[in-house]
Amino acid sequence: MDYGGVKSMSEPTTKKELLKRIRDRHADMEELLASLSLAQLTAPELDEGWSVKDTLAHIAAWANMAIDLIDQYRRGETPKAWTEQYSLGEGTEEEQMHRLNALWFEQNRERELTLVLDDFRNSFMRMVETVESLSETEIFDPNAFPARKGRALFPLIAGDSYAHYEEHLGWIRANKKFSP
Repeated sequence: MDYGGVKSMSEPTTKKELLKRIRDRHADMEELLASLSLAQLTAPELDEGWSVKDTLAHIAAWANMAIDLIDQYRRGETPKAWTEQYSLGEGTEEEQMHRLNALWFEQNRERELTLVLDDFRNSFMRMVETVESLSETEIFDPNAFPARKGRALFPLIAGDSYAHYEEHLGWIRANKKFSP
């Protein structure tokens, strides 16, 4: 499957495998973060002038939004907005994603690194707790939530957790300024 341009070799097929993949990719991200200096974490050296810190805020925002959507599905609701700022249906999905990314970049670019790191780590813990609270049927059955219109929760979870970590780990590692 393809989650935002990231293709994972073999996808998890059980909740246990999914949780392991989320934890493993998060550990990979933490290992990379530990290897970077404060200057490397905050310098705008990535695409579009983003820093690693900006990337962490971006990952946390998407994870938190996915968790909020999952909560709505579990309550039997059909989400009408991705976030308070953007209703579903305003432009293509790609246009909406770019607007959300720009919004979250502006909201977070002046925030302290420690606060962004806290958000990043808390979003990981929230995602793990959310997945732990779901049944395998809720995760993998495309008919588990009518509001998903025949789509399982799995792609949403994967795309805003381990696949998102993989995507951004690749971008950071590809930047020569972050090479050991």
